[in-house]
Amino acid sequence: MIVPSCIRDFALEAGFDDAGATHAHRLDEDAQRLEAWLRKGCEGSMQYMAENFEKRVNPEALVPGTKTVVCAVLSYYKHNPQPQGAPYIALSGLSERDYHEVVKQKLLRLEHSLIAEYGPAVVNNDYQHLFCDSAPVLERAWARECGLGWIGKNRQFIHPTLGSYVHLGILFLNEALVPDEPTPAAANRCADCNLCLRACPTKAIREDGMDARRCVSYLTIERKEPLPDEHKDKPYMGLYGCDNCQRVCPYNSDLTPDRHPELSANPLFAQMTAQDWQATSRRQKSKLLRRLAK
Repeated sequence: MIVPSCIRDFALEAGFDDAGATHAHRLDEDAQRLEAWLRKGCEGSMQYMAENFEKRVNPEALVPGTKTVVCAVLSYYKHNPQPQGAPYIALSGLSERDYHEVVKQKLLRLEHSLIAEYGPAVVNNDYQHLFCDSAPVLERAWARECGLGWIGKNRQFIHPTLGSYVHLGILFLNEALVPDEPTPAAANRCADCNLCLRACPTKAIREDGMDARRCVSYLTIERKEPLPDEHKDKPYMGLYGCDNCQRVCPYNSDLTPDRHPELSANPLFAQMTAQDWQATSRRQKSKLLRRLAK
């Protein structure tokens, strides 16, 4: 059986900032919230959110034999180097390297340490079992279940010391945790703070949840259809994503930037003015923002 403190130690050695683990279980309450959210059509054109529903909320349905879910946290907070007037790029899109690649490399290191400690049967090699935005997995819910923080009113996962500018990596294990007790989920500390609701330029964030169809990040990253007229030429519409709800969050007020050099901002973004972006083709923009131009 796996010792939870061992997982965190190995995760820190692998380069993560924090990690936790919990017994695998069906996320019943999250399933109910997701069903209600989908019934309202809040997913917009992200139809994939309705696919593989049971696998999304139940680890055993996605990877048979899963007994433990591990969540590892990696800060990507950095100073935005963009010149004044340049179209905004969210901090998550500024990294020179693709964060999926960075997180998965660290997850592999963590997995190798666990295999060395507990043997090869600790993972199910017949299935993909480590994830970073790469499968129907509710990463933020598992981060909460692992006791690492909470999901804020802006629907971002918030770590008490790392804030919400974090990438999450998930690892499913075939071995159970010891002691055989559930990990207590972290308490939600947002209380009566509504700064993120007030900061959202499109009112996508509401007390009862998030309407992705109005979110600037959805509109500039996920949505493939033409931009709705109500958002065209508005000052809040940047190039890639939005950080308004994160910038005002008190838990992001005193963070250490650039904790991980591999997630540092692409130096090209410090040089590109508004005029440079206007002269850049859509295909070139996509390559730059997806870190494929290197």
